[in-house]
Amino acid sequence: MFVTSEQKARISDWLTALSNRVSWLTELSRRQDAWERDLGLRMASERAMHTCLEYMTDISSLVIDALVMRDPGGYADIVKVLVEEDVLSEAWFRAFEPIFEFRTRLLRDFHQITPEEVRNAVDTYTPMFLPFVEGIQTFLDLPAGNLDIG
Repeated sequence: MFVTSEQKARISDWLTALSNRVSWLTELSRRQDAWERDLGLRMASERAMHTCLEYMTDISSLVIDALVMRDPGGYADIVKVLVEEDVLSEAWFRAFEPIFEFRTRLLRDFHQITPEEVRNAVDTYTPMFLPFVEGIQTFLDLPAGNLDIG
């Protein structure tokens, strides 16, 4: 199998949407004030982190399906398949993998997430989206385009 031009176009669009969110999160993480105490910014950052992860898993799933890679067993495993196929590094994945537990908390235990945890997730994981974007672009031979992350 191979990735069609339509699939590449969709992936490029999704990478751009991911990049837009990551750029916003990057600007937020650079702020020195207590932005995480502002309910609107905290809620927006939670949603941005969640949608970044959804874009990642959707992109990964499309690549996995198109190239008939092994069937993943869950959100983290979807990205792990790309590590096994040398699209992404193992070291990157080990550092990034805890975000999937945070994603679960955003969906199921959102009422227990503290502002400090949101800030920590934004500060820790936002820069880690760039290797994913670059890995997908390189693997699929996609142009870098206007992906403006950090």
